[in-house]
Amino acid sequence: MKDFSIFSYAYAISGGIGSGKSSVCAILQSMGYEILDCDKIAHCVLQTQKEEVVKHFGVQILDKHQNIDRKQLAQIVFSDLKKLKLLESILHPHIIQKLFSQIQEMEQKKQIYFIEIPLLFEQIQTFNFKNKILIACSEEKQIQRICQRNGLNIQEAQKRIQAQMSLEDKKALATEVIENVSSLQDLETNIAKWLKCLHYNNSNM
Repeated sequence: MKDFSIFSYAYAISGGIGSGKSSVCAILQSMGYEILDCDKIAHCVLQTQKEEVVKHFGVQILDKHQNIDRKQLAQIVFSDLKKLKLLESILHPHIIQKLFSQIQEMEQKKQIYFIEIPLLFEQIQTFNFKNKILIACSEEKQIQRICQRNGLNIQEAQKRIQAQMSLEDKKALATEVIENVSSLQDLETNIAKWLKCLHYNNSNM
């Protein structure tokens, strides 16, 4: 097992689906921070492991170009927890290896950077980072964002939320919580305040 707790400059960001993780990372990136995106790594791994995934989930997950249709695959795994666990068992070892290698490179710069990890808290034994940031919002907001972004109905959105750990359980595992409950401007303000405290604390260590 990889030990992610050894990395001093890494801040892992997570939250439930539709909580605003990507918005937070976009704001941080606009401020000049480097971001590692676990989803991008996962998409790359999904294609490299296409043969193994198709073997377990069937050719119906392929699009007309014979690439994996991620939307179709998501509908399958979020309707069946066992299938979700199976997909994770195929992809996660490769994702972890790639992520670990990229983090090793980032650490050499000796500057704070951020990693967006959708299932950070669900996979806390694997992703045992020292610094774990939770982006928190209400389930109502999550559903609204998921429906708008993914074109899902309310029941489908609820299924995806229910497949993940509860917000309260995540809060118990997080080292920091950033609320994303209203406007983008308020979110930017919350991030700026948090960063100010972060740099102040680091300068006094």
